[in-house]
Amino acid sequence: MSEYRRYAAAALRAFCARALERAGARTGDAVMIADGLIAADLRGVHSHGALRVGIYVDRLRAGSINPGAELQIVRDSGAVVVADAQSGPGIAMAARAMDLAIARSRTHGIAAVSVRNANHCGMLAFFAMRALPAGAVGVAASNGDSLVAPWGARAKFLGTNPLAVAVPAKEEPPVVLDMATSVVAHGRIKGAADRGEAIPPDWAVDAAGRPTTDPLQALAGALLPFGGFKGSGISILVDLIAGLLPGGRSAPEIVPLYQRLSEPQGIGQLFMTLHVDAFDSLEAFTRRVDEAVRRIRALPPAAGAPRVILPGELEHLRAQDYRAQGIPLPSDAVAELARTGSLLGLAPPQPA
Repeated sequence: MSEYRRYAAAALRAFCARALERAGARTGDAVMIADGLIAADLRGVHSHGALRVGIYVDRLRAGSINPGAELQIVRDSGAVVVADAQSGPGIAMAARAMDLAIARSRTHGIAAVSVRNANHCGMLAFFAMRALPAGAVGVAASNGDSLVAPWGARAKFLGTNPLAVAVPAKEEPPVVLDMATSVVAHGRIKGAADRGEAIPPDWAVDAAGRPTTDPLQALAGALLPFGGFKGSGISILVDLIAGLLPGGRSAPEIVPLYQRLSEPQGIGQLFMTLHVDAFDSLEAFTRRVDEAVRRIRALPPAAGAPRVILPGELEHLRAQDYRAQGIPLPSDAVAELARTGSLLGLAPPQPA
């Protein structure tokens, strides 16, 4: 079983930024990537947290991440922008794309930035939530390499194709949905394999299409879409609008994150913002969001449930706790930090 040690967020962030910079990333990009990784760990999404710094370092060193990339605008119609990430660092390029969407929505009310030739960008909530301080709703979607069997198939074709939406509130925490369209993120299964743990039987199938609790068999087979045909349908749409819409790749054409490290991945992403003041006053909207949140939370809980929980609420509470008490990293993340530090001649962060 995984053992957890707590680490100060600042120490983890500093280590990740130093490691990325030493591997070739520009200072500003290294800091942004580290911010995205630690934001995931603070919310308890360890599959997209500091655990990922090692593979980003490996890809920088192998040349598949272009450290000098800029977000190149290839089509611009004001509220809609198509951009080329030039195989740059995924989190840094995605943050620039989201910030561009936020800036355009101030003028147009709504804006979309579609990105091709991107790399893995971690937790999508990090980008959707960037819209909140601007008084906007943030939306982020990304396709990925083939890991998931579409409904009715046993062969993998789709990515985990996550989708995130962040809605501002006034006094309540923002409502933040961030979900893979597979039952579980690929990183959760890889983490279970690294730790020698079993997985639930409804997460994946083996190469013969049979449900499996063995994460290694799952990695050789395919993940399953959440919600059967409904999740499969949403995943297909994400592949189309995030990957193909900007003239990019579909899932089978995308390079897997942990394979062919010298080749850029070619991921497609879509970032959208809806500036609230274009629809109604921010004051009025966020007050109504608060009212809706409180009404939902006050509903009688189902049998066995302690209370009604809204999207992003548990992650918000975890972040408060982890900032104060330290982030509890699983053993595979700790091992990856040690490996990365050894590779680069850096001392790994120490437990708080």
